[in-house]
Amino acid sequence: MPRNASAGWTVMRQRPPRRALTRLSGFVLMGALATCITWLIFITEPAQLSSGASNPAAKMPTFMAIAVVVSVLLAAAPALRPPRLAANHYGLAVRPGAFRTVLLPWVHVEEVTAVAVPGRRHPDAYILVACDDYLGRTTGDRPRFLDQAVLREANRAADGRVGDFDLAVRLADFTDTPEAILERIASYAPDHVDVNNQLDDPIEDRDAKKKPAE
Repeated sequence: MPRNASAGWTVMRQRPPRRALTRLSGFVLMGALATCITWLIFITEPAQLSSGASNPAAKMPTFMAIAVVVSVLLAAAPALRPPRLAANHYGLAVRPGAFRTVLLPWVHVEEVTAVAVPGRRHPDAYILVACDDYLGRTTGDRPRFLDQAVLREANRAADGRVGDFDLAVRLADFTDTPEAILERIASYAPDHVDVNNQLDDPIEDRDAKKKPAE
């Protein structure tokens, strides 16, 4: 495959975060409704009890409002920070979700595989990345629990058959086809990186082929 020696990052174009925006809208509506109901229920509560002590029930609308604001902020994170995938001659920059961007130098990347796993209506495509044990010791980032949420999602859909990888990104979050994204990544990958395209052979189909004919 051709190698791209450009020093700049090739960033995969992201889709509009419609799913995240829909979820955020739902949180805002439900939060506003819950706040209004709480206010109507507890608005008549006195600030102090007959004993002179502070009345916790009178503070329920404030507590509910704070909880709603925190929930909305958390729900807004995926809309404000959509997944990111970029590649250059140095390595991969991957943000699977709304948290940090993980830097994976090619020197520590062993395999990049595009796979299709079962979905509700059709197979979902993922880029899976496997790294060596030295990643994060001197340079680059070791994927952590929050970084691997999409990997766990893919692993559950694949019944535990992609658990040997270190990171995954959902390709439905990007505008280009999975094949085009894998080709761009492969154009930067050095020779020691095993780049595989398993999109045309979904995991469930491969398992079915392995079963002996009855």
